Amino acid sequence: MRVRKTYVLVMNRRVVENREQVVRDWCEHLLGEKPHEILTWADEEDIVQSLIRLERMVLVVDLQLDEDDNIVEEKHISIALETWSPGSIQTRRMADGSVRFKHRKDELILAARLRSPEWAGALLEEWLMDMRGEQSKPREKNRHITNMKRSRETIGRMLEQAELTMLKDTMTEISTILENTEHLLADE
Repeated sequence: MRVRKTYVLVMNRRVVENREQVVRDWCEHLLGEKPHEILTWADEEDIVQSLIRLERMVLVVDLQLDEDDNIVEEKHISIALETWSPGSIQTRRMADGSVRFKHRKDELILAARLRSPEWAGALLEEWLMDMRGEQSKPREKNRHITNMKRSRETIGRMLEQAELTMLKDTMTEISTILENTEHLLADE
């Protein structure tokens, strides 16, 4: 049996023209966090479906307004930065035109839209990649410097270990072989 979560944020359907505010209110009420970015997927009389970027996660949300103008969460998928790995968000257009979003075992089907499912999946991945990049920028710089130092030390050791005398002996031997070959060719 499916459980519907109702959030008593009473909205007058005729007054709420900006559905993005409904999504903001839902986010603040549910998570206690204001969204950084909201992309509305579907906005019809009774439904609001959105892609939401928070500080450390993204959400795919299907909200409805019931007959009492309460926000009813049909379903949502939350993808935390810690549980996400690149390519783990799957999107696919279904036979009826709706779009299925899937991350691990969670899945949600949103209304049919002209937007490409691949575009939506790429947008969510991009948001998460940006979050990961902001988190690891200082660490990434230090890692790069450490790798360069390690490479410099390795090359230094290899140069110290290289025996140039062996190269000189090989060059002398090759030169002797070349001279002998030239003399043999000149006598013919």
